Amino acid sequence: MSEKKAIERATAEAFLEHYNDTHGTSYQVTEHGDAPDIIAGDGLGNRLQLEIVMTEDRVGDIQATLGRSDVRSIESLKHHVELVRQGKAEAMQRASSLEGNVTESLKERLQAKMAKRYGPNTALVIRDTSGVDWNWDLMVGDLKTSFSDQLNPFDRGIWLLNRSKDRLFQLL
Repeated sequence: MSEKKAIERATAEAFLEHYNDTHGTSYQVTEHGDAPDIIAGDGLGNRLQLEIVMTEDRVGDIQATLGRSDVRSIESLKHHVELVRQGKAEAMQRASSLEGNVTESLKERLQAKMAKRYGPNTALVIRDTSGVDWNWDLMVGDLKTSFSDQLNPFDRGIWLLNRSKDRLFQLL
């Protein structure tokens, strides 16, 4: 199984555990697809499609999380601090804020996903890759306002699963 499919499966399984507990359902992963990424079914023959996407606080965070970039390494941070001391970079360039760049990054990913159609019984599951355990409940109102004039193709909701997979937020 490819790394991408392994991440999608782990995300789907954690999402379904939360979703089943909340909704009194018994969905389990039955197959991988491309669009949507995961098909789940229950004992009654119901089908739930999951489109999986990851988010990142800053461009390059996903690659860093997967060990393919040193953009978040201590060496990279030390280099940035030296550039700040020399006046060649701004200190806030590497900072992240849920109310700022983090939510804006998520909105860009949502915009792209909401432009596609995956069919009925589909949920979008966003896997947060941030090292910060953001409280996404704080941003639900802002996200609903931002996307209020757009048709939401995800009739089973848009959900965000935190990095440690122990919290699930319904965004839309």
